[in-house]
Formats: sequence, structure tokens, C-alpha cells
Amino acid sequence: MITFFTLSASSLPKKQKATRPHLPYADRKVRSGLTKALVAPLVLVSAASQASPAISDIKGDWVVDDGSAVVRVAPCAYEPSRLCAIVIQEVLAPGEESALNQIVVRDIRPTKQGQLSGQYQIGPQKTLPATIKIRSATVLEMKVCMGIFCDTIKLMRKA
Repeated sequence: MITFFTLSASSLPKKQKATRPHLPYADRKVRSGLTKALVAPLVLVSAASQASPAISDIKGDWVVDDGSAVVRVAPCAYEPSRLCAIVIQEVLAPGEESALNQIVVRDIRPTKQGQLSGQYQIGPQKTLPATIKIRSATVLEMKVCMGIFCDTIKLMRKA
């Protein structure tokens, strides 16, 4: 075991009693006003961050930004506590295989405020990790990486 520093009990300063300076009433009133002025914005920022969309808010139909597909985010059939994205409409290029009615993202679950993770389906039994950020109530951003190569897909809520 490597020790970076040592501290013995005798080298610690003795605990001193903290004393508050006596403030006249007017100074205490100013200090109280300053405290309220500093705390109020923090409360508002905290409330706003808690008001960001939750996982249940992403249920519904989403259009891929290039218009190539519409996916429906709903509870997974095999695990209702998780969400899955299923292709419900698509526009295929010549020679492209259909993904209609297939799960494209499975096991969507929250990781932290405003962010979700899931598994992007690239083939039978093959998935890549996906990170989904909730940008607003109408915009999702999904990032899928394979090694160092990443792709970002924007999804807009279908009206």
C-alpha cells in the first residue's frame, strides 16, 4: 500500500469554538436580504432542471430527421418496465431491406436526468450501445457508437 501523506492526531490543530461576530440589527437585515437574493435563483434553477421531460414523456411516435422512418416508443413486449422503439413507417431506398415492425432500439431506460440508454439493433442478436438525450418535449437525440465511430440521429415528435 502506498501512502501519499500521513497525519497524526498530534499534528492536527485543536478544535476551536466558532464564534459569530455580533452584528447590529441593520447589518443582519442586509445579510438576510443577500441570502434570499442568492438562494432564490438556485431554487428556480433546481425546479427547472427537475421539470425536464421524464422517460414516460418519450412514449409515442417519432420521425427520423431525414424522414426515412417513423418509430414508436412503447413498453417492450418482453419487459414492460423497459421501452422499445419499433419501426412503424419507412421509406426504402432501392435494394434496402425493410425494418417495418422490427425493434430498432431495445431496453431503453433512464441513466441520469434528461438522458437514457438502450441497445441499437444492427442485426439478429447484434446490438450497439445507444445514448438518448431528451433535448425537449419534441426532440430526441440518439448517439450510437461502434468503437471510435459514432453517428447521431435526431428524432422529432410526430404531430
